[in-house]
Amino acid sequence: MNNNSGTKDEINDFFKNHAEYWSIVDIKIDYMKESIRLKLVSTSNQELLKTSIQFNQVLSYYVHQEPVYEGFRLNSFGDNDYLLLSEISYHPEGFGQIFIKSLDSELKEIESLTAPTNFFFQVNNKDCFFIEANSLIINGKQYRNLLKDETILKKPY
Repeated sequence: MNNNSGTKDEINDFFKNHAEYWSIVDIKIDYMKESIRLKLVSTSNQELLKTSIQFNQVLSYYVHQEPVYEGFRLNSFGDNDYLLLSEISYHPEGFGQIFIKSLDSELKEIESLTAPTNFFFQVNNKDCFFIEANSLIINGKQYRNLLKDETILKKPY
């Protein structure tokens, strides 16, 4: 994974100052475009502030909904419910590794599927998103090749 500490600090400083604890207006996961987009809003001195964060070249993602009350895990959001981006961070050396453990003894080959994640965000202090993405756009500023040179990732088999 890319280990440019300047880029890491720049991205995480932006997340801390212009994303964490902001309201989520929209979350879009687009399989065909290999992207996940967050639209955020906040207010400061009676001014509406907006942030757009788009993860591109998404190779894998995992969503985990923590149980809030004795096993209740699913959300029941309405169109006007408040969603909070309670945490977001970038980890160029990796945040966590996603593993698949087969529950069927005849399907052990799926256990070879793993994914290192380099981004993490949490919604409402409950729902965790782990993302492996090679590119990031924050308010139009693009960060590329966060994992590998994209030409390597786009080579055919």
